[in-house]
Amino acid sequence: MNPHALRVLEYARVREILTAYASSPLGRAAAARLEPLSDAGEIRAALAETDEVRRLQKAVRVPLGGLSSVSAAVRDLAEGGRPAEPALLAATLALLRGAEAVRIALSRDPAGLPHLALLAGGIEHLPMVRLAIESQIDPRGEVRDDASDRLHGLRREIRERRERLRDRAGAKLADPRLRAAFQSEGVTVKDDRYLLPVKADYRSWVHGVIRDRSQSGSTLYIEAEEWVLDGDTLLDLIDDERDEVQKILWELTRAVLAEEGKLRAIEARLGRVDLACAKAAYAEAFGLSAPDIAEDRILDLREVRHPFLLWLKRDATREVRDVDREILRREVVPVDVILGERFHILIVTGPNTGGKTVALKTVGLAVLMALSGVPIPAAPGSRVPLYTDLFADIGDEQSLEQSLSTFSSHLSQIVEVLRRADDRSLVLLDELGAGTDPLEGAALGTAILDHMRERKWQAIITTHIGSLKEYAYAHEGAENAAMEFDLVSLRPTYRLLLGLPGRSNALAIARRVGLLPDVVAAAEASVARGIEPTQEIVARMERSARRREKERRRAVNLRRKAQGAARAIEEERRRIEGERAALKREAEEEVERRVREARDRLRPIIQRLKNVPQTHRLAVEELEKTAEEALSLTPLGAKREDFARGLRKEDEVYVPRFRARGKVTRINKGERLLTVLLNGIPTEIGFDDVSWVS
Repeated sequence: MNPHALRVLEYARVREILTAYASSPLGRAAAARLEPLSDAGEIRAALAETDEVRRLQKAVRVPLGGLSSVSAAVRDLAEGGRPAEPALLAATLALLRGAEAVRIALSRDPAGLPHLALLAGGIEHLPMVRLAIESQIDPRGEVRDDASDRLHGLRREIRERRERLRDRAGAKLADPRLRAAFQSEGVTVKDDRYLLPVKADYRSWVHGVIRDRSQSGSTLYIEAEEWVLDGDTLLDLIDDERDEVQKILWELTRAVLAEEGKLRAIEARLGRVDLACAKAAYAEAFGLSAPDIAEDRILDLREVRHPFLLWLKRDATREVRDVDREILRREVVPVDVILGERFHILIVTGPNTGGKTVALKTVGLAVLMALSGVPIPAAPGSRVPLYTDLFADIGDEQSLEQSLSTFSSHLSQIVEVLRRADDRSLVLLDELGAGTDPLEGAALGTAILDHMRERKWQAIITTHIGSLKEYAYAHEGAENAAMEFDLVSLRPTYRLLLGLPGRSNALAIARRVGLLPDVVAAAEASVARGIEPTQEIVARMERSARRREKERRRAVNLRRKAQGAARAIEEERRRIEGERAALKREAEEEVERRVREARDRLRPIIQRLKNVPQTHRLAVEELEKTAEEALSLTPLGAKREDFARGLRKEDEVYVPRFRARGKVTRINKGERLLTVLLNGIPTEIGFDDVSWVS
């Protein structure tokens, strides 16, 4: 991507913002390297990863804090011919553990978060290196005593010898016959030698080797001759220990060096994960959305805002992730830009300080963010083509070093644009034709527009030159746009109105800023004498466009309210439907309960009545039949009866009484009984006790 465009559009600020959201040095380094991509698949994957992280982090936090790069330090050590320090190996272990934790977090839902699962699958797993470091380096970043059998034995012997030497020195100090020879301090250890602090005047009292003396010379530090040999042995053991530690560190260093390439890959992948998390946090805080990366050449930015203006308007005293999004949306005015459908050149005009340059930068920066796989501050549904390059000539480019005027500097950039741009580029030119004679500037601007239009380049330009405002009316493929200006408040609204040229409103602005009234009146009279009919037409068009824009915004608000009302109505309908279904189910269950209670109460009575004399038995049977029909032929009972009689073996039924499903193994229609296998147990169930719903 064109470096000049990245600079004038302040792309570096996007990197700075993402760096603020990164959790680790790896993520901050990845943010600092961020740049627009040229492959549509890579861009879509980056945007999808960010979207999936936003969803994932609502359930779990991706553990990224504290991860740092170690591969470069390991490589430098190898080139310097020395092993890695335990602290560096501990950092390598932390990196590998962090990679494992990140891999687990990203793999939570492979079906729902496929891009994160793919990202997790690319994180290298180095279990042997991790196990080797864990077994030989402790959590404090030191070589473990049990890193090897030899080291374990050496350290045990060193501890024992130190303890013996300390005890012997302490006993010497406590000897009452020598007490007068010693200073008040205790045993001194210097270079692993155990020394007695002897007054210089009493040197002859203590036999041994003088290892040090005080600055004044009044105290001599003597290693008593009776433990000099033990002291020498201790130093030999310490040297052996040091050699063994170096051997262990070299073994670990070689193991890490063998996987240096994979370590770099792990760091790169974790940096990418942290960058995706930073983009997700940024997007969540400011309400950014992922645009479609279009295969066609249509640029459609809906309600896009300048990302850095949003950043500046935030409350800097609050947490970087804690942003009042609605306040920012009111503070920073959005613009709508479409290019490549009916026209591919947009000519933006309007007053100074009206927002033309900001609008141009907003479009350019939004495009660069989208092509970098970063969500943009625009409404969902926005589209950005896969531009191969972006060229921008914006602002005062006067160069003191090259002795170039503003006009010359602009022109040198335009030369670069005309030399390198093509029909897959986006060109942004600010104040085309400015800085020179208006007539020559207009001619030059027209020629440049012709060059771009004939080659179907996509371009947005701003200008003050009146004749360039008429260009769009005379040439197909070009369109006018104006920065809206409120003639009542005499202030710009910073809204972009497509379809009409803007006016400078210089006299209105001059009156507002306090220019002498008689000077303004004279200027107005001069303009009135030379006014052209087209200017009045433009003024009427501008008023009409403002009305249309006002109606459009009103329609958008009404549509949003209507959509909200429709959602509320649908939610209410679903609630009522749910309540209705629940009440129906409740009523059916209540009827079922009452029928079952009545049957249970009648059954023992009828059984007792069956013991009456034979002459009355027929009446009892008639009573039983009548009661059964009365209880079964309720609407729910009739439905259950039909359901039960239509069952076949192996059919599944639900038994409400046991809150369980089971398979039918036997049907007795005469007795109105089913045998149902419930949890492996054959159970007799009446026709009235089975259901088709659970």
